[in-house]
Amino acid sequence: MRKEIIDYLNTRPDLKFFIREQPRWYRDLSRNPLLLEVMESEANVFFGRTFGQRIDKFHNQVKTVGLMIDFLSMMGKGEDL
Repeated sequence: MRKEIIDYLNTRPDLKFFIREQPRWYRDLSRNPLLLEVMESEANVFFGRTFGQRIDKFHNQVKTVGLMIDFLSMMGKGEDL
């Protein structure tokens, strides 16, 4: 692998971890260093950093908070009886 790629990966520990999890990228980047952008976009999907994944995560958090509020309001109504 080229020295520039190795130096770049040393500045980005998340991408370094991704390459260790997906070792095919060692071979791909050694053969074609221009695939670095493709590897970064796949790493974003792997780590859940895409816009859609963030929206889904936020939606699930809001849903969980709503369920907790509903549960606590039911508990409060039960104490009044």
